[in-house]
Amino acid sequence: MQRQRFHRRRWQQPLTAILLAFMMMVTLFALRGITPFGNHNLLIGDLGVQYTPFFTDFVRLVRQHAWSFMNLHQALGGNWMPVISYYILSPFNLLLFVGQASHIPVMIAVIIMLKVATIAGTMTFYLQEHWQTTRKFVVVFGLAFAFSGFVALNFFNVMWLDALIWLPLVTWGVDQLIRTGRTVAYFGWLFVSVVTDYYLGYMTCLFIVVYFGYLITADWPVGQSLRTWWHLQRGLIWRFIVTSLLSVGTTLAILLPTVLSMLKTPKASAGMTNFFLVPTFGLEFFSQLGMGTTTYLQRLNHAPAIFVSTLVALLVLVYFALPQIKRGAKVRSACFLLVIFLSMWLRGVNTVWHMMSAPAGYPFRNSFFFSFVLILLAADAWHAGVQQLAHRWRWGLPLLLSGLMSLATVMIGPMTDWTQSAYYTSLQPINWGNLALSICALALTAGLLWYRSRWTGLLGAVVILELLGNFNVALTGADFGNQRRYAAAYDRAAKRLRPQTTATMVYRVRNSVPTVAAGFSGHYNPYNDSMWLGYNGTGAYSSTISATTIQMSQRLGMFTRNVRRLSNQGFTPVTELIWGVKEKLTPTKTQRVGSYIGMGMAVSPQLMNVQLRPDALANQEAILQALRPRTSPYFKTVTSGHDVLYTKWQINGKDTNFPYNHRWRITPTATGRLYFYDLSGTSKYSTMKVNGHLVKPKWFADGRTLVVNLGQYHRGQQLLLTFASRQAAVSGLHVATLPASGMTAVRKQVAQHALILHQYRGHLHTSYVGDLTGTTQKRWALLSLPVEEGWHITVNGQRVTPRPALQGLMAVPIHSGDNHVVIRYHVAGGRIGVLLGLLSLGGYVGLEWRRRN
Repeated sequence: MQRQRFHRRRWQQPLTAILLAFMMMVTLFALRGITPFGNHNLLIGDLGVQYTPFFTDFVRLVRQHAWSFMNLHQALGGNWMPVISYYILSPFNLLLFVGQASHIPVMIAVIIMLKVATIAGTMTFYLQEHWQTTRKFVVVFGLAFAFSGFVALNFFNVMWLDALIWLPLVTWGVDQLIRTGRTVAYFGWLFVSVVTDYYLGYMTCLFIVVYFGYLITADWPVGQSLRTWWHLQRGLIWRFIVTSLLSVGTTLAILLPTVLSMLKTPKASAGMTNFFLVPTFGLEFFSQLGMGTTTYLQRLNHAPAIFVSTLVALLVLVYFALPQIKRGAKVRSACFLLVIFLSMWLRGVNTVWHMMSAPAGYPFRNSFFFSFVLILLAADAWHAGVQQLAHRWRWGLPLLLSGLMSLATVMIGPMTDWTQSAYYTSLQPINWGNLALSICALALTAGLLWYRSRWTGLLGAVVILELLGNFNVALTGADFGNQRRYAAAYDRAAKRLRPQTTATMVYRVRNSVPTVAAGFSGHYNPYNDSMWLGYNGTGAYSSTISATTIQMSQRLGMFTRNVRRLSNQGFTPVTELIWGVKEKLTPTKTQRVGSYIGMGMAVSPQLMNVQLRPDALANQEAILQALRPRTSPYFKTVTSGHDVLYTKWQINGKDTNFPYNHRWRITPTATGRLYFYDLSGTSKYSTMKVNGHLVKPKWFADGRTLVVNLGQYHRGQQLLLTFASRQAAVSGLHVATLPASGMTAVRKQVAQHALILHQYRGHLHTSYVGDLTGTTQKRWALLSLPVEEGWHITVNGQRVTPRPALQGLMAVPIHSGDNHVVIRYHVAGGRIGVLLGLLSLGGYVGLEWRRRN
């Protein structure tokens, strides 16, 4: 009878949790004026500059039936499979197709609210299934997970929320496996978890191994030998291992192409030091048990976000003091908690949990697992009955917890002074008021637990207020965008760029127009402008950019802020020629690029042998000489005159990174555009002047390498170049003029053998088709496309094998005379991934059928 009642009411509490969580998110967003309840949108952090452009481009491509895994809207172009598998595959993203493209930020806010609400529902479902209970208070624990510190601080990393939705369902599947031997729920939910977010899905796999060990040792009788225990449990253990492998194997249709592509991306935080077993944080860890300890401004560097309310924190301590919970269970739980703690505390273990790469910003991305275990133990204590706690602990444990939080907070200041580390500096300023509120909430919670045990409704209200307060504090400092201005700016930009976005001819555009910048409150860098508006651009900001694209761009003088950001700054007529840049957009007009000829050209073997060196201008000279050899150089180096050097170690009372100030007299040896390149990347460009006129690049690039356009000057003109540097000498600088006559001669010659590509879109593929003429000397076609393994290229109907050129582009062999080129892209590893996925699925179905029969 009781079991029937449980099954009849099993959906009431999860649905209640979903409804309450959604109402809480509505309250938070309405108070902050966030869409759809106000004009503030969530164009903040990476959601503003990465995820929203990805979502917008994805919706556009699907609506236009322009399906291809090669996306030319990102830098040179690249395999889009990692972007799709990491950012796009959440089922909630179907809501992105509701409404116009300019309203996607509104739908993202709705998706976030729904995801947080769903987290509360799945966690509530897991807890009531885990304890076989329908007690209403289980909803409070579900809300604690949905509004945990991790969610409050990372909700705008919207794809991570899926991992928190599926985690309770995966653990429920493990419960089912151990209780009944059935594997379907575990197999299915683990598959969903990995497919929708392979990054945190990988962490979920690690966590599940620990969780399985925690559960399977629960019934280990006292005195039973390991050998006897293994003999009894090995069947279940092997079933867990095989089911896990087959479930993950079924994802290989998506996972294998993604992994193969991600292996080619540069890693910003590689190095053996990331695998040292050294602590990553100190006592300040315990300050995170209180509310309001971290804000949006601290999102890139902070302590582990483990907040789950003072009630949960207190109940965890209660768990270890309850007499009815056996000592063996407490030891198992302590070990479980310790393993997850060490996954954050020890740097080497933390790196392993983060897919062997230390995170660049947003640290401790596995902290929600610790919150999950805290809630599990707290719910266990609540289920066991807290009224049996000894009287000496009823105020002793709250005093211990408040002491830990206070000591951890007080120690942040001395640790900042002692270590002088950016980590401890990021924890400042300390909000003492929030600490006091946390202690008051703890005292109120303890009072209600011990002396008003029937007032569970009020206790739940205290927890909800804590969760709302912590989430609201986490929003502090967020520079929300303006939705009305964004929508208007997007529609204007889309209208202006319609000729470029609807053209069938393939070419690239350099865009200097701020487009959707009006929708941002903070500074807007248009790295992903081309993805946002659907044209073939030259910049990108993504963790999926190919390492070869970044390296080639750096060697050619383009500005790359880091291995994930490629700008449209640093171009010259030479790089515009080989990148296929046809147009430059300014605020007032669209300019035709003089060096444009097409998306490729017939070249001689000499260009295939060009090796890019650290000097970008020397590399461009080598390219021009390979395209049209001549005895004199195309880039004319200036005549170096006297350099007056003076040092200035402080500016406005603060130390400067560029103490050496140069007043360098130079004389151009030719008339034309003058370019500056610092091989060492030690110059300060933001204050650089020529004859008193500021010549800084449009983007802040101090202390990095890029080709700087100093302006148009005449031969023999006396110039005074003033700039600051970290170097006292000017010997590592390359300053040269590129006369227009030389560039015109090169363009005229290569234009005779240019490749004009047109794109033809099908339902499942896109083809790029064009013609060019080869000669006996020019038997290779250089393509302005990235070198990738998935290209399928035919020349006059015969398939050819591309080879790398200029370390980032590709070239294919051609014939003397007319050549008809057809280019398609098939994602590398896609077919074998599908095959392995089907084999894994078939293997699981076969094993399951055999077990049941």
